[in-house]
Amino acid sequence: MTTQPTRQRLKFKDLPIGQRFFDPISAEYFVKQSDSMAAMVTGIGDGTVPDEFEADDVVGVDL
Repeated sequence: MTTQPTRQRLKFKDLPIGQRFFDPISAEYFVKQSDSMAAMVTGIGDGTVPDEFEADDVVGVDL
């Protein structure tokens, strides 16, 4: 049985660049690269292809 990590919900705009976060829509982890872009680092992502995020998108940061 696996347990889910404790997550703090934040808006994308409040994350520092370089922060790893969980996107509840794709159910994957990303790393913030700029004010509007992040790269997926789990699943099919290898951290090289950026994806756009809105400033007010709610994401999760594992505690």
